[in-house]
Amino acid sequence: MSENARIIVYTGKGGVGKTSVAAATALLAAERGQRTLVISTDIAHSLADSFDVPLGAEPTLIAKNLWGQESDVYYNVRRYWGTIQRYVQNVFRWRGLDDVLAEELTVLPGMDELSSLLWIAEHHDSGAYDVIVVDAAPTGETVRLLSLPDAGRWWLERIFPIQRRAMQIAGPVLRRVMGIPVPNDAVLW
Repeated sequence: MSENARIIVYTGKGGVGKTSVAAATALLAAERGQRTLVISTDIAHSLADSFDVPLGAEPTLIAKNLWGQESDVYYNVRRYWGTIQRYVQNVFRWRGLDDVLAEELTVLPGMDELSSLLWIAEHHDSGAYDVIVVDAAPTGETVRLLSLPDAGRWWLERIFPIQRRAMQIAGPVLRRVMGIPVPNDAVLW
């Protein structure tokens, strides 16, 4: 198990060859005996085309020492945000939206970037890979991806403690009087 996986990020404008270079780098690292994962954070995937193999939301073995992964926003939302998504869907259903529309509306802006960042961190921390090659989305999306930890920290430190306390106090009353679904501790923590 590798304690310090090397992360290589290829970013830039769309159409400059990031995917080709990321795929070649990953293949070379794997051929040199490094357990390598190449992951695409771009919603317009072409990594699977580079290797001519289907890739999905979980790492897929491509060749000896080489795995590939393409992000899937719906899979990632269910995996990382299932509890929150179920709560928001309940609120939307309470307001009369059908199940399909409620699910579509629970994929919030930034979720794909955040889930990609969580995948990269999870793979790094797992120790399963020596090298993680990131075929990043075009520059604007990648900048949002890399700025998420700071933005998230602000929300976690300032807003969530207030909301959690308000729900502890007002939640039972709102549930009884208005019938509105209120978030439980699993949603707020």
